[in-house]
Amino acid sequence: MAELRIYDRLSQFPLFLGMSHNDIMELVAHNRLDFIKMPAEQTIVKADAPCDSLVMLANGQIESVTESADHSYSVKEVFNSPYTLQPENLFGSSQRYRSTFTTSTRCNFIAIEKKELVAMFQKFETIRLNYLNILATMSQKTLQSVWQNKGGTERSHIIHFMANHCLRPAGHKVFRILMTRLSEEINTSRRDVSAELNKMQNEGLLSLARGQITVPFMERIITL
Repeated sequence: MAELRIYDRLSQFPLFLGMSHNDIMELVAHNRLDFIKMPAEQTIVKADAPCDSLVMLANGQIESVTESADHSYSVKEVFNSPYTLQPENLFGSSQRYRSTFTTSTRCNFIAIEKKELVAMFQKFETIRLNYLNILATMSQKTLQSVWQNKGGTERSHIIHFMANHCLRPAGHKVFRILMTRLSEEINTSRRDVSAELNKMQNEGLLSLARGQITVPFMERIITL
């Protein structure tokens, strides 16, 4: 039963996609995996902290907060398991977390130190290819977003801004941003931005508060 639980937990993550039960059991037997439990409302990692382990949410719900470079606006997002915390930051020129992650509920995590992950790359081609596919997919989505037609309306510019500032363009989001700053970001007048956001609120797509925009389902807005 214990073997089945470990296999079920690991096989839900894209990194281990396509691996057999025997391969995963061999991995667990010869590589160190840290199984971590955390209560609700605890900080998992902070923005700008070194990213020296691959951290995967196996059970529970977490939140992330990502801030602009000048700390003038931010977006809070909610993620359910399975979810991997910013695997793209484990290697490359900036090996630090971009966001702060906290637990919303009691959570179980699986953490793999970088040196252990490198050892897995060397031994298991499937893991190596899966990791490359994860990074390639993220890179392709970023490039597609840059070249995507923003459209000519205030609404399309607002949606494009929101989608490009999410770790994942789906689920619950809370944008903490002033109307004046949002209008500057999308090069539109504050009055037009306010009018369009109020229209979207009347349509049930989002709700407004002072300096805050709450989007219950980001995917509903993007499909527009």
